[in-house]
Amino acid sequence: MKIIYVLLIVVMGVTTNLYAENVKEQFAVDSGVAQQESVARLLDRSLQSVDDSVGVLAKPLDVLFQPISIWDENITFQLSGQYRYRLELRDDFNFNDARFEDDDIHLMRTRLNGKLQIGPYLKIFAQAQDAESFAGRQAHKSRAFVNRLDLRQLYGEVISPWEDIPVSVKVGRQELSYGDQRFVGAFNWSNVARVFDAVKVTVTPVSWFNFDIFLSQVVQVNRSQPDSSNHNDNFYGIYSTLKPFQEHLIDTFLFIRHNQNRGIVGEVPGRLGQLKEYTFGNRFKGKKWNFDYGLEWALQLGSRAHDEINAWALHVEAGYTFKDCPWSPRLSFEYNHGSGDSDPTDGKNENFDNLFPTNHMHYGYMDFASLRNIENIKLAFDLKPHKKIKLTTAYHWFFLDTTNSAWFNAGQGVIRPRSPGASNTIGQELDLTLKWNMNEHLNLFVGYSHFNAGAFIKDTGASDNANFFYVQSTINF
Repeated sequence: MKIIYVLLIVVMGVTTNLYAENVKEQFAVDSGVAQQESVARLLDRSLQSVDDSVGVLAKPLDVLFQPISIWDENITFQLSGQYRYRLELRDDFNFNDARFEDDDIHLMRTRLNGKLQIGPYLKIFAQAQDAESFAGRQAHKSRAFVNRLDLRQLYGEVISPWEDIPVSVKVGRQELSYGDQRFVGAFNWSNVARVFDAVKVTVTPVSWFNFDIFLSQVVQVNRSQPDSSNHNDNFYGIYSTLKPFQEHLIDTFLFIRHNQNRGIVGEVPGRLGQLKEYTFGNRFKGKKWNFDYGLEWALQLGSRAHDEINAWALHVEAGYTFKDCPWSPRLSFEYNHGSGDSDPTDGKNENFDNLFPTNHMHYGYMDFASLRNIENIKLAFDLKPHKKIKLTTAYHWFFLDTTNSAWFNAGQGVIRPRSPGASNTIGQELDLTLKWNMNEHLNLFVGYSHFNAGAFIKDTGASDNANFFYVQSTINF
């Protein structure tokens, strides 16, 4: 493990040094500029050589997975798919070096898709998925990692042929993903990912405005039987996108979650009941010149087992891209807040329900946080040494909104219970990632993360630092 960490740090150090030299060359004399251009051409030729080699291997796949005409050219059938492998090396994810918890996890996911297109207005799509995990610990072979061959998606989509009725309807098992996936997403980092049994209606009256209306139930992984949706947990929503200016948008949303399970436990002892939850808010996103920004807020009202729900969440982001510098560096800042429950006995639930998000991409790659009882500050620095390669360094600070509520992970599971009187400083996380999109068929993702345990962890138990290394390759065909 230590060897891997050292090698990764050396690679990042060399990368930083190369960037520094490139910056110097940018402002050097003409000979220096010419040398920089020569290096860029060399890198481009090297990557093109890899692309060509992969392309030769991919040609049989391109031929095999071409659309096939059925009856006539208006009816076609096409196969496609994806194979993904990820190696994860986890060290002290339980923050206790004295208890052996480290693991080497081999995750393999295979998807095979079939699409039947009947004219321009009707499509039927099916996706089979097999997700496997080879690991030392039984916890890493659970349904969070394993879902052997099952039907992941199956839906029909109809598009209105009339311009005066700009509507499409999608019915069946499908992904739902909105905005930056902070509240609703497909969570494709997961080996099993997430889908819904849903009916979705999309209306696009003009090019700069559209909205979705959907009714859904989240699908649960079942190891011994075909996957099925949770018929008690109903999820409805309206999501609209307005584009008033070029490269600027305003989203408005209302999500309704109604869990009819009458056994949900409330704050008052002995009180049980259903969940009726309403989440509404806006998302603003755009860019101007070298600046980019993002703002998303949500309020959550309703009742949980007869307790009043009063929760909120906020995301603020600002970035600047140095377009005239080599490798187009971008510096960004984020602040994220999800409310926590300040008093777990007052009959008022203030823990924000993060709904069905893709938290992995937002609050650290070690998945130690969700938008629930959390304050998160993030600084990030991106480099693009080539159009196909992106290097990112991100640093997170994590704090509990209140120690009267628990510390929740990315799946909203409890990592440590509430601890009144403890510090609210959870810790810091460093994420280093490299993304290489070799071509349309193959991409590579490599990363290392280090979590530095803070005062809250030290106040509540074992407090060793944690490490995470992973390599992921994806083949699309």
